[in-house]
Amino acid sequence: MLTEQPDQLAKILKADHYELHRLLWRLFPEHKENDPRDFLFRRDESKGFPVFYLQSSTEPSPLAGVLAVESKEFNPQLKGGDKLRFTLRANPVAQITKERTTEEQELLRTDRQKKGLRDKETLPMKRIRHDVVMQLKKTLTDEVEQYSQAELEQLAGETWLEKKAENNGFKLLSVIADGYQQHYFKKRGIKISTLDFQGVLEVTEPELFIREALYKGIGPAKAFGCGLLSLARV
Repeated sequence: MLTEQPDQLAKILKADHYELHRLLWRLFPEHKENDPRDFLFRRDESKGFPVFYLQSSTEPSPLAGVLAVESKEFNPQLKGGDKLRFTLRANPVAQITKERTTEEQELLRTDRQKKGLRDKETLPMKRIRHDVVMQLKKTLTDEVEQYSQAELEQLAGETWLEKKAENNGFKLLSVIADGYQQHYFKKRGIKISTLDFQGVLEVTEPELFIREALYKGIGPAKAFGCGLLSLARV
């Protein structure tokens, strides 16, 4: 999808990932505002102007004067052992379990009562999502100065994607992880990080790979332009 007019181009260049998601929703006029999202997208500006790669269950309609649309059917035919070049922008986070303090447990109980939710007898543990690049920096502590930012992005990103591959029907043959960025959406009170990946993968379980990795995307923050896996034959 390409922007058509200079003034619209300027608006899109200034838009954050959440605003872009709202813009792309307009390509599906039959959808209601509260309908579940059924598309993945990624913004790309490598050609000097914004292009959006979008994968959806229904065909998008152009926005006159804003976005032009070029569509083609997506029906991947894959088998085990297929080797594919891939591109991915992801939100690389991992989930850890941490013990709650007594104060945190009491605050949680109070909050649940205010919301009319049933009290739980034990609330000792909490689940936390952490940015794998920043977490690696914390883990290395005194050793972190031995690594460049590029090395940290590569190590953290490759480790994260290898784990994702295990549950999504593929394995990595080669990968470059770079382009780490942090994004903060003030209106939503949300902060996410993104990391770009490119490399070669091998399909190990075709049905799982198509169902999970391709159709559902990889990792969280899909509403913010993450998760879309683009493929090409080697």
